[in-house]
Amino acid sequence: MRTLLRALGLAVVLSVVGLGAGAVAAAADPVADLRAFVEAGFHGTTDGEYRAWAEVLATSTDGPATRQAATDALAGTDVELRAFVDGGYLAAWHADERLRLTRILAAATGPAVTAGAQTALASSDPAVWSAFLTTGFARAQFADDRLMAATMLTGGVNNSGSALDAAAQAALAGTPAELRDFLLTGQFAARALDAQAAAPAPAVPAAPAPAAPQVAAPPAATTPTVALAATGSSGEARGAALASVAVLVGTGLVLLARRRRQA
Repeated sequence: MRTLLRALGLAVVLSVVGLGAGAVAAAADPVADLRAFVEAGFHGTTDGEYRAWAEVLATSTDGPATRQAATDALAGTDVELRAFVDGGYLAAWHADERLRLTRILAAATGPAVTAGAQTALASSDPAVWSAFLTTGFARAQFADDRLMAATMLTGGVNNSGSALDAAAQAALAGTPAELRDFLLTGQFAARALDAQAAAPAPAVPAAPAPAAPQVAAPPAATTPTVALAATGSSGEARGAALASVAVLVGTGLVLLARRRRQA
C-alpha cells in the first residue's frame, strides 16, 4: 500500500510541474516580442502612427533608457517624435540590450550561460548582443538546466531518492520549458516525497499487560483448640456435678441401710 501511495504521489508531482500528459507550454517572453517589434522597424506615415509606435516603447519595455527616451519624444514636437521613431531610439535600445546581458550574467548559475553572456558583453557589436538575447541565451540555459538535472539522478550529488530520480528523468526527456519548471518548482515536490519515504514509521504503542487475577483470601480458620478447651471445661463441670450427686445418693443409701439393721 505504501508503494502504491508513493507512486500516485510521484504521478501527481509530475503532473503538477507539467511533466505528464497535457503539459502547458511556457509563456512567451515579452522582451522577445518587443525585440521583434523593434527589429521589424517602423513603416507608418501619419503622425498618429508615429505616436502609436513610440507609445509601444514607452509602455512595453523593461529597459529604462528606451522607456525614458520614448517618453521624452512623445512629450516633444512632431519633428522630435519623428526623429526618435526613424532611428533615434537605437542608442537607447542598445543601451538596454547591454543592460539585459548584464542582468543575465549576474543571475547565471551554470557555465554555459555565464560563458555566453561574457562573450556577448565582450563584443561591441549590438547585433551580437541581440543574437545572444534572442537565441543564444535559451540554448545556453537549456544546457545548464540539463547539467543541473543530471546531478539529481540516482548517484548524483543532488539526488534525494527515487522520487527525485524519476522526476528528473521525466524532465530530461521533456521540453526546455518543462525542464526549467522542474528545476524551479517540481524538484522540491519530489524531494518532499523522498523525505517522507525516508522518515521512520511512527512507533506503535505496546498493548497494556493484562492485570493479574485477584485471588480472594481464604476465610480465617477457626482455632479448634479454643473450641475443644471450651467444650472440655463444660464437660468437666457437668461431670463434677454428677459426681457430687452420686456421693450424696450413696451416703443416703448407706445411712438407710444401717437404720434397717438396727431395727
